[in-house]
Amino acid sequence: MTLARRRIERELPDAQIYDRDYLLSNVLDGIADYEAGGLSVVRRREVDLLDLRPGDRALDLGCGRGETAAEMLRRGGTVTAVDYSWDAAELTRSLVNDQALVLQASGIELPFAAGSFDRVLLSDVIEHVPWRLAEHLLAEVYRVLAPNGRVLIHTAPNTWFIAVVKRPLVALLRLTRRDAAVNRFAEYDRLRYAMHPNELNPVSLRRLMRRSSLHGVTWVDRDVLRSGASEWTAKWPHFLVWGLGHLAGAWPMRLLLGNDMYALAVSDRDDLAVARRHRHRVGRRVPSGAVDGPHDQ
Repeated sequence: MTLARRRIERELPDAQIYDRDYLLSNVLDGIADYEAGGLSVVRRREVDLLDLRPGDRALDLGCGRGETAAEMLRRGGTVTAVDYSWDAAELTRSLVNDQALVLQASGIELPFAAGSFDRVLLSDVIEHVPWRLAEHLLAEVYRVLAPNGRVLIHTAPNTWFIAVVKRPLVALLRLTRRDAAVNRFAEYDRLRYAMHPNELNPVSLRRLMRRSSLHGVTWVDRDVLRSGASEWTAKWPHFLVWGLGHLAGAWPMRLLLGNDMYALAVSDRDDLAVARRHRHRVGRRVPSGAVDGPHDQ
């Protein structure tokens, strides 16, 4: 192991934190969908935004349990899945069998030639990588991205939500005896500083993307309640999801209440207009706003 590699591993969270018990716990969104053999609303939206075409060479960087890599395969992609965690790589390998290449590796030093991938997905990865290394990570993504390629980044939580909304929300959940949700926030608090050295907000995500060589758009998803499809709101009446979702998703409220932040990026500025049009086709509930996008990089 080189000295540079040792320094990188010292700065990253301990890979052993991301063990099988953690990956299969309800701390991670979408566990119920995973256990049912499906895909959460957020992960499905990520693949839709990536605009994967049959035959595209796709890199799922930070593949976690592997359900997104499996969806990429179903859509005809030639998939490579990478994760820093050995347990994540094993879970992904068991899900995709021999249909995808699965590697345990750091995204800071990707073992691939330049221009190897048409599509790259980073789903809930950036917040686990310190800012300086996140810049290196995006440089590596730019290096392995093919001409006319596309990158989709999703990150959560939004630090503005954590600073302003979390405490009163937890108090409300306690009053209404939503013990499962309260316990989930408690587990987040326990793991936050060990796992999330780089939580972002709409402004810092924009700044990080501007410091990269990628060109893209950033935004906070207006569908704050995930159309009622998440485990948090699955039992709510439709009228309540619609009403609260409409209020919470309005600008500027979504800048505080929205936790799903995205960046859609390309290697060539000439492809940016196409990426922006696709973003609006997939997520018409996410119109342009003053801070949350689009932002030309």
